Amino acid sequence: MSNFFKGTTFKVLLVAAIILVAATVFAAVSGSASSPVTKAVSVITAPLQRAASYLSEKAGDLTGGFVSSESYRKRVEELEAEVAEYRADLVDYEKTKKQLESYEQFLDVREQNPDYEWVYCSVIGRDSADVFSSFTLNKGSSDGIKVNDAVIYSTYLIGVVTEVNPTSCVVRTVTDPSVSIAAYEIRTGEVGYVSSSADQSLKGICSLSGLDKNTSVSKGGIVCTSGTGGIFPKDLIIGTVETVEQSKTDVSANAVLEPAVDSKDISNCFVITSFGVK
Repeated sequence: MSNFFKGTTFKVLLVAAIILVAATVFAAVSGSASSPVTKAVSVITAPLQRAASYLSEKAGDLTGGFVSSESYRKRVEELEAEVAEYRADLVDYEKTKKQLESYEQFLDVREQNPDYEWVYCSVIGRDSADVFSSFTLNKGSSDGIKVNDAVIYSTYLIGVVTEVNPTSCVVRTVTDPSVSIAAYEIRTGEVGYVSSSADQSLKGICSLSGLDKNTSVSKGGIVCTSGTGGIFPKDLIIGTVETVEQSKTDVSANAVLEPAVDSKDISNCFVITSFGVK
């Protein structure tokens, strides 16, 4: 028996008994009905319970989102329809705006030339195979347009109608080698004709040829239609003088011009179908 009290087993039981008694006394003193073991378990499980509650709430919110996804889809479809409608309105607005701008630019020309008859047109095509930049308009013979009618943008001559169909027409520009225009330089009054070589046409320029070899025409001079021949109205601006060169074929001089308008940049213009001779 004495060996039992001296053994390890007794010592372990004694320590456990002491701990149990101490815990009982502590519980009694603190006034709590819960045992230390219960409190320990509670301390460990409380955070887990809170975490489980949080996850449960979030899962509920997520489920609610999935339930309303159909309403979101319908709302997206409604917004897309509204955007499409606004885009269509914007296209109409831009077309109307451009047309008004064109009419405003032509107003001064019309006031100064009340004899002009004209048709408002839009560019509907460009021939990529044509290196001379011809283009097609959306009006034709049914609108009174004829071959050799002048095509203008504001006070600037763009080109001339060379082909006509009932609902469309083809325009060749002032830089096309097939186009020749009687013209004059406004400061000096010197006359000649505007045309372009193939090389010049590719560069987007043309020349006022037939000037006197001692011409007074200089850089910055403005060249306009002279009205000679009755094809083009008088005083439409063709371009501005860049340089003056002596002709390689005779004793005359040529003024190299930069056209007043780049035909590649326009989307609307006017065709003059009739005008009085000044």
